[in-house]
Amino acid sequence: MDILVMAPFKEHHMEQIRQAAGVQANVVQKLEDEFSFQDMQEALRTYEVVIGEPPLRLLGADDVAVKWIQMTWAGDDRYTHGPFSFPEGIKLTNASGAYGHTISQYVVGQILAITQNLGTYAKNQATTAWYDLGPVMSLEGANVLIYGAGDIGSYVAKRLSGFGVASITGVCRKPGGPRAGFHRLVTLPRAESLLEQSDIVVGCLPSTPETTHYFGERRLRMIKEGGVLVNVGRGNFIDGDALARVLAEGHLRGAALDVTDPEPLPSKHPLWRNGRCLITPHVSGGAFGKSDETENRIAAICCENLRNYLAGQPLKNQVR
Repeated sequence: MDILVMAPFKEHHMEQIRQAAGVQANVVQKLEDEFSFQDMQEALRTYEVVIGEPPLRLLGADDVAVKWIQMTWAGDDRYTHGPFSFPEGIKLTNASGAYGHTISQYVVGQILAITQNLGTYAKNQATTAWYDLGPVMSLEGANVLIYGAGDIGSYVAKRLSGFGVASITGVCRKPGGPRAGFHRLVTLPRAESLLEQSDIVVGCLPSTPETTHYFGERRLRMIKEGGVLVNVGRGNFIDGDALARVLAEGHLRGAALDVTDPEPLPSKHPLWRNGRCLITPHVSGGAFGKSDETENRIAAICCENLRNYLAGQPLKNQVR
């Protein structure tokens, strides 16, 4: 079996992948930017398994040999909501479960920065400005609304529960049985009625037609006055122009965006100059080269699924 690894795994992770694949497998590591267009076409005619994210537009060719793609990302909308249909006959699995521990720390950090005025104090330090910025916001007794109740949302919920919040509600497609960290689960349509009670709102949903610009001006104004909004899912979940207006008027205490629409956010966009908005360049996941723990988790998912694939067992995180 031929296996192509397109992710920048360290050598000890590559050795784990080779062991999981077995001695008969041919495992080759080559990153996407090392391929020419023709080389990538030829690779997809050769390799049965790809660990990484090959271009969707090339997967539909009649002579593609790929039978399974194991992503190293948690979000799979590159394939499930891309400009081309994902081909029948190719299995697709993502790396859900690898990122929640890191992203949730980012979310909590940004919430504390906003509620405790830490972002502005950090700016003031640069100019040696010594003055009190006034009231802070306590998380104790706060109502939290988290859009997305999967791995990332659950980690966020569990971390915030330690601050004595009053309630944590998760938004998901199928609010069935209980999920760790949440007091209750609701559907996307039901969530709108909870915004006026929500002190903290967190977005960690994938991109779908239903979530694109979900937070336009109307819903942003529905969030409880003085509330905090953090988005780590997809940038198009929030209308950036609308958010700039709502923040400028002071309806929200602040917002933190690790994802924007588009990325990078244009330099002239008013959010860059809004003191109530904290912007980071899509770094909360802490993937390759940023977090050893995240890399370990991604490698473990890939190895587990390789063993399952070879044994004909169900694959973890199968999307297609």
